[in-house]
Amino acid sequence: MKFLLTLTFIFSFSAITVAQESTEPEFQPNVAEYYVSVFKEGKDMDDMMRWAEKWNEWADKSDALKDYRAALLVPYYHSGEQKHDFVWLGISPNPEAHFKGNDHWFNNGQKLLEQLNTILETGNQATYTWQRTVSETPSGQAAYVVYSDCKLGEGVTATEFYDAYYAYAKAAKKRGDIAGRKMIFPSSGVPSTWDYDFVQAVTTSTIADYGKNWSDFWSQANNDTMPELKALSDLGGSCDNERTYSIIPVRN
Repeated sequence: MKFLLTLTFIFSFSAITVAQESTEPEFQPNVAEYYVSVFKEGKDMDDMMRWAEKWNEWADKSDALKDYRAALLVPYYHSGEQKHDFVWLGISPNPEAHFKGNDHWFNNGQKLLEQLNTILETGNQATYTWQRTVSETPSGQAAYVVYSDCKLGEGVTATEFYDAYYAYAKAAKKRGDIAGRKMIFPSSGVPSTWDYDFVQAVTTSTIADYGKNWSDFWSQANNDTMPELKALSDLGGSCDNERTYSIIPVRN
């Protein structure tokens, strides 16, 4: 079973940034959880959105989830090998905030969980990850994402790849690139057959912008005209299993 992570952010995820020297990457790691979800017979997205509205009202009543952002990721182009109707994505700025929210849900969300279990099948994949933004869309928002499972080149560390990827993204932006990018590192809940180093996520503010970026930037970028792209390519590695999602915002 392939690792199913295809993020798309139609709503704004606040970038976790800090004041740093200009020579250092601006984005700091955050954490996220992904719940692969399948509707029970007779249930659909309307049922899920009604439940999500109740959950959001419940979440507003506690500081435990004040920094938690959530969305439903709806599959667009995918292989169909792992049956699912959507993925619940939740993002927190750091592990302390995240597990504080988990604790609140575990101890106080029983009624909502019972309601959710009447809508969704249980026992599906749930994955906890670290992730780090490489670049953002011009608006800081996204409606479409392309995920890929990636392996690092021999002897290349994740930090070395991130630094090169960040430099490439900065140079690409100056050439008209409008894509956001993340490197995602699954930690818990990873299928035993998943044999990769990280998941790459590439986002655009709209679905149409993904096609536009191909015309305006990706189709023209090459190693001869972009030394940053050549430096990234020289690190080696590969990415496979592309799949895409659109998104429904739940909690901004």
